Amino acid sequence: MSDESRFDDREDMPPERLRTRLYQDEKEGNWYFTTREGKSMGPFDTKEEARLGLNDFLEFLRLADLQTLVTITRSLTPDDELDDHDF
Repeated sequence: MSDESRFDDREDMPPERLRTRLYQDEKEGNWYFTTREGKSMGPFDTKEEARLGLNDFLEFLRLADLQTLVTITRSLTPDDELDDHDF
């Protein structure tokens, strides 16, 4: 992973991604959150459950060891976006 701050990522993110990471599938009514890599996580029955899921995911990342972070990042990032120097 890069040593750059995640806050730097926010400058490059489209405004709609900055507003919320939570969204509802209009067809089925389930709630999801998105990772910064753009992956949907869910489904959750309610917006509050999705918010709690997002908070749990962020806390997990905060506490995870480096190898776990590398594994998670690789699983969420398309192969064509990975560079060897990112890890």
